[in-house]
Amino acid sequence: MTTAHPVKTPGKTRSEGQWALGEREPLNDSEQIKHDDAPLNVRARIENIYAKQGFDSIDKTDLRGRFRWMGLYTQREQGYDGTWTGDENIDTIEAKYFMMRVRSDGKPMSAATLRTLGQISTEFARDTADIGDRENVQYHWIRIEDVPEIWDRLESVGLTTTEACGDCPRGIHGSPLAGDSLDEVLDPSPAIDEILRRFMNNPEYANLPRKYKSAISGLQDVSHETHDVAFVGVNHPEHGPGMDLWVGGGLSTNPMLAQRVGVWVPLDEVPDVWEAVTKVFRDYGYRRLRA
Repeated sequence: MTTAHPVKTPGKTRSEGQWALGEREPLNDSEQIKHDDAPLNVRARIENIYAKQGFDSIDKTDLRGRFRWMGLYTQREQGYDGTWTGDENIDTIEAKYFMMRVRSDGKPMSAATLRTLGQISTEFARDTADIGDRENVQYHWIRIEDVPEIWDRLESVGLTTTEACGDCPRGIHGSPLAGDSLDEVLDPSPAIDEILRRFMNNPEYANLPRKYKSAISGLQDVSHETHDVAFVGVNHPEHGPGMDLWVGGGLSTNPMLAQRVGVWVPLDEVPDVWEAVTKVFRDYGYRRLRA
């Protein structure tokens, strides 16, 4: 006589927050913040409320969440090392100053632009200005009261902090030699400009599962292997100059090199292909875990 074993029924698959599968319920605090109010809406509150009423007036979900879409992170109080982490310590280690990140998006900077960046550093950031490896400029010691004035000055020379941080398309990493190098396959500047025009500060693409980094260059002089989506100049034997598509790269806590898709993309189709790849990440990317 044999003993019958109970039939195992498959358990319910855990939701990963994939929008394309109808999994829209927020699965963590970060997703809840984005669900409660579109992050891009925070600019108006900064200009009309927080800059006038000061740091203590800032709503915590804006301060520790949506401010990032405006390129703003709170600084750590001096005297606390890296062992002071976690939500239980945040009120202690959080200073009333900001790091502000400015995008360059691979654009050349004129003397007027550099002068403006220097003046902001001197007047508002205690002479700080760091240049990151993705061509961003970062200030420290920024007061919330000064943010609208800084924005006005940056935007007068074609720069912005919008979506320099947050779960959105970050600044585009481009070649400093675009349009000038004798070795570049083509100048990708028109594609970069079109992507910025269509998709930056666009609510449809401002709520991604995580930060989203792009690189576009007519030379192999950007680290395309470490970006979520990258286009590199290539000469096709039949079609001529175009772009080679790479996807899926990144560093952070789970580093991975991008994979070559193996398709040739004409320059005028780069914005559409960028959008298609971004939609896949937005709709199928996992939102439950931040790692």
